[in-house]
Amino acid sequence: MTDDPVPDVDDVPSTTPPARGTGWVASKIPLLVTIAVAIVFHGQMGDMEIGSLIEPGPGFWPRILIIAIVLMSLVGFVADLKEGIETFELPGLVRVLGGFAALAAFVLIFENTGMILAGIVFLMLWLKGLNGESWRLSVVLAVVAPLLTYLLFVEALGVRFPEDIVASLWGGR
Repeated sequence: MTDDPVPDVDDVPSTTPPARGTGWVASKIPLLVTIAVAIVFHGQMGDMEIGSLIEPGPGFWPRILIIAIVLMSLVGFVADLKEGIETFELPGLVRVLGGFAALAAFVLIFENTGMILAGIVFLMLWLKGLNGESWRLSVVLAVVAPLLTYLLFVEALGVRFPEDIVASLWGGR
């Protein structure tokens, strides 16, 4: 026998899973909607040629992205089944809406100025504005990542992007 006090029953952590009510169902809806939208986009691609890794067709990268979105949504769905429901609060909603705004800014700027400037603005909004990263990390990643992406896709792989005003400064297209 020991002199240790017996723990109170209220202090023992519960191992029972969370209740599965309407909140449980509601937490799965965004993942299911994401999968459904990806499938609809895949159907809208029609007969876009896939090509190969060496010579990708116009349907290659969209299909890769659709597969990745579906797989990540399925992983999130399975993880959510194990972990329980995620609560939605105003700060989280504001971050999600901020993410959509950053993506919309990327699309608008991309069409008008090209990929590099759009990528810099998008990553700065995302890293500094939404994630609160340090200025040094945000600036370095926001500048280096779009430049490397441009060099990889446009210069090395020959993918056609809209005319890029930043790349035109050094003779790029």
